[in-house]
Amino acid sequence: MIADALPLVHLLVSAVILAWDVWMMGRISRSRSAPRNFVGLTGLAGLLVLPGAVVALATSSLLYGRALSTVAWLWAFALVLFAVQAWWAALRGLVPAALAVPIAVYDTLIAIAAIVAYAVFAGAQPAEPLVAVLAAQSGALAVLTSPRALREAGLFFAPVLAPAFPGRYRASPTIRLAIAALAATWAGFIVAKLWPAAAAVHSYESYSTQRLRERPGDFAIGVKIFPRLDDAPPPIAVREDLALVDTIAAGVIAVTIEPAGATRAALEALARVLDTTRSDSTLLVVTLGADRRPLAPGERAPLDAGRRLAAARDVARRLRPDYMLPIGEPYGAAARVYGRLPAERWRDYLTRASAAIHEASPRTRVSYAVARYDARDSALFAWAAAPGSPIDVLGFAIAPSDQGARGLDADMFAADRFMRATRSLKEHWVWSAASFPATHGEASQDRALWGALAWATSRSAMRGFIVAEAGDYETTIGLRASSRRLRPATASIARAIRALRESP
Repeated sequence: MIADALPLVHLLVSAVILAWDVWMMGRISRSRSAPRNFVGLTGLAGLLVLPGAVVALATSSLLYGRALSTVAWLWAFALVLFAVQAWWAALRGLVPAALAVPIAVYDTLIAIAAIVAYAVFAGAQPAEPLVAVLAAQSGALAVLTSPRALREAGLFFAPVLAPAFPGRYRASPTIRLAIAALAATWAGFIVAKLWPAAAAVHSYESYSTQRLRERPGDFAIGVKIFPRLDDAPPPIAVREDLALVDTIAAGVIAVTIEPAGATRAALEALARVLDTTRSDSTLLVVTLGADRRPLAPGERAPLDAGRRLAAARDVARRLRPDYMLPIGEPYGAAARVYGRLPAERWRDYLTRASAAIHEASPRTRVSYAVARYDARDSALFAWAAAPGSPIDVLGFAIAPSDQGARGLDADMFAADRFMRATRSLKEHWVWSAASFPATHGEASQDRALWGALAWATSRSAMRGFIVAEAGDYETTIGLRASSRRLRPATASIARAIRALRESP
């Protein structure tokens, strides 16, 4: 599928631009016609761009971010140098204005976004108009590549050096025009997203006045801990996530295990870790995640039901979870790996998985999560909600979109529609409540999670709510930033847990 190839195409184009920047830096540094200060600035920008990109990617993950957090400013600094170089070339006539100005505007936009991103990383609260620039960049990436650009740091815009030396090859004018056109196109997408992004960032304000409904003893709040596990949990994740669970006094802990991680050694190591924090009053939720996504664009992994059933049985037997999802989101994350399978295929798998889990751990309740809220999700939910269904608990995954709170409102409205249509007496849970602190600002995360909690507690069928996630690992949506700093939403979640426990 073309949509699957877009992220890879963008990464390849970005890599070509970075290579062109380094080559251009070398050519300009040998130019005798350019001013010496300009040459020095260009050389510094070219030397810092690759290390800056590496640091930016590494500091987006809690697994590596702490070690490089002291130089997290490097990417923003490099982009500022690129913007200064481009404007210098444009204003001094070192490059034709038709080429230099689009490059300068583009470099300026991504430099501002990088500065704001670093401020958010450092724990600052930039003004909404500045956060809107960061959100506009992420929104443009979401349009050009994938909606996952809102929550993952692997996609970025590469800066462009102004070509301030005479072209020596016949193809030079064409190549320079193409690069300037690409910069203008990328800048156009960012500018087009500025107004919607500003509205998206501001939209979360509507949640700040909402109140939780008192739910004495029948509503649990927790957090998903650890990255997706294909082995024992990483030591840093164990240390930081268990400390977070203790800080907020979570009533639920959730983990996601890949089929490849359901080995005896890995499960025993995980069980030992969970025993240190699990008590009679702390619920455990385990999701058997999808396999790793194939690298080739458009390629889908086969749904190996036999392998997954064996893994589900082993997980249930060794961990004895209170709730287990044999697949997280059939038409969400799982669809990116296995494709959009017919609802009948998922019904068959969930029926067999439920039997295997109940055989291994009779007290474990089986569920899955609605994520897309489309016709296939509706059909699968109606089957799961029926009294004779093997699904014990119904669940949802909710998150904002590039439109901010409008996307979250749409998910909650759709979940209400599903519940009204079935009127099931089964338990309902929010298995994943996500937000975008690294792209829409940390205040947006605080408000989004509070608004989602207010909605969930006001629905009598709802029995629990899980925040995704404890820390920034594969994504940038955690309560703990990659620098190990707790984001402000952590205090709000802890306050909500205390309030619900103390309600009469």
